[in-house]
Amino acid sequence: MLRARIIIGLACSLSGLAVQSLSPVAAQADNAAIVGQLVDHQTREPVGGARIGLLGVGKELASDSAGRFSHAGLRSGTYVLQVHAIGYSAASWIVELADGEVHSEVFELQRLPYVLDPLVVERRPSLSEQRRNEFERRRAAGRGYFLTEAEIKRESPRSLADLLRHVPGVRLQCRGSMAGCTVRMARAPRECRPDFVVDGFEASNATSLDMPTIGIIGVEIYRTLSETPLQFLRADNQCGTIVIWTQSGPR
Repeated sequence: MLRARIIIGLACSLSGLAVQSLSPVAAQADNAAIVGQLVDHQTREPVGGARIGLLGVGKELASDSAGRFSHAGLRSGTYVLQVHAIGYSAASWIVELADGEVHSEVFELQRLPYVLDPLVVERRPSLSEQRRNEFERRRAAGRGYFLTEAEIKRESPRSLADLLRHVPGVRLQCRGSMAGCTVRMARAPRECRPDFVVDGFEASNATSLDMPTIGIIGVEIYRTLSETPLQFLRADNQCGTIVIWTQSGPR
């Protein structure tokens, strides 16, 4: 009987250790989610049938008739939510997910102005062609630091931090590892962080550099106020601007 009790006690102890060893694995599961609704900025009416994508995640979603959508099974981290809807300007948002978090938010879309001119028959460049042409014009002007799609593919960075690490005049401030890094310009005051623009839209919360580089086709880095073009300049901008262009941007 004594030997049987010892064996049973040992089995219980091993079982407890097994449960404890599994806990970290469970904590790393893909258990975060984004739940959202798309609405018209002016009327607050839901926007259905919109295409919704997460930069770096292959699956594309569509909003239902009530403007709702959800994406489960996500890891904790930083995501770029991109939305395209007929009659509305393309929009991007930065969403940061903690482990196990269900992020719920209402996203507002701006209507496109309707300009009808039946006499115009000349071909106009698409939005994607136009933004590429503007990118090249700004690069040729010699103001700021530019990373082209070819350069990004050649470097094969895993995150935005990897991409910015060797840019002259840019400093990364990290806490022990690349995760949790922040960026500032060398000439900017301490604790002064640059503005971020994604596909032409302000993304003021995009201070995390864990953003994946999959789908990024161009980056513009403006380290000073004098370098920054007017379309990316804000009245209170004293810390520089980082402009990111993606494949999922306006077409």
